[in-house]
Amino acid sequence: MGLKLSRPVDVRRTAADYIIITAGTFFTALGIVVFLVPFNIIAGGVSGLSMVTNYLFNWWIGTQMLIYNLFLFVLAFWLLGVGFGVKSIYSAVTLSVFIDLLQQGFKLDKLMLGITSSHSVDMTLLSAVYGAVITGFGVGIVIWRGATTGGTDILAMIMNKYLSISVGTSLIIVDSVITALSLIINPLIPMYGLITIFISSKVIDAVVDGFESTRTVLIISDYYDKIKERIYTDLDRGVTYIKGTGTYTNKDKNIVMVTVPRTEIGMLKKIIKEVDPVSFTTVLSTNETIGYGFKKITK
Repeated sequence: MGLKLSRPVDVRRTAADYIIITAGTFFTALGIVVFLVPFNIIAGGVSGLSMVTNYLFNWWIGTQMLIYNLFLFVLAFWLLGVGFGVKSIYSAVTLSVFIDLLQQGFKLDKLMLGITSSHSVDMTLLSAVYGAVITGFGVGIVIWRGATTGGTDILAMIMNKYLSISVGTSLIIVDSVITALSLIINPLIPMYGLITIFISSKVIDAVVDGFESTRTVLIISDYYDKIKERIYTDLDRGVTYIKGTGTYTNKDKNIVMVTVPRTEIGMLKKIIKEVDPVSFTTVLSTNETIGYGFKKITK
């Protein structure tokens, strides 16, 4: 009886994951330090809780976040898998380091406070919006690579997996409760915080869905076999034949069905045009595709 070998690690993909996660945590830290911290905009999460205690006790935000995140990773390992937990630990540690470096080292939390304008511009509202977009983008690409920045992101991913609630919506639910704590600082701050939460959640969903979105294409053509071969060779994608009957001709037809990433739809259209420019093609948006060449089935 032989030993069961574990699946070999894809070094290139793993390296890409960590490079992208690092970039995502940097953008998240930049949005928090430059836009949210100066105006005490609490947008939920352990970062929001850390900002409240930073305001009250002047404790370093990044260090607090690292401490608060420790016990939450138990949930990540238990419910979301070991690989997820390792990436998330790396992401949370990196985010904490970036936040303290940008705030304590480069003093970027003073940047927006030094900007003045002769126009009647609400700098708090402006910072809430821009902070939401930048942090949402950062968190979105971290989640896209199978990790989180820790804290309520972990809870949101658990809700997404077990309750089928989108990550963005889950974050709204969890972070709104934490945002209420900003009443300690100023009764108006929760209003800005809710704006940030709403915008960032939409940006997160847009980023995650944008990278993972696919298209399912149905092609009706007399040259279905040639189209299939071109898809095999040019796109390296599987093809399924669906039996159909043309009601006008009463002839049986093989309908080509193929699912491709959004980035490959242009190449597929080129193949169809070259093989049979008069074919009938329908392109359907697909929210999620699970299987070989796409996402793996999660438990």
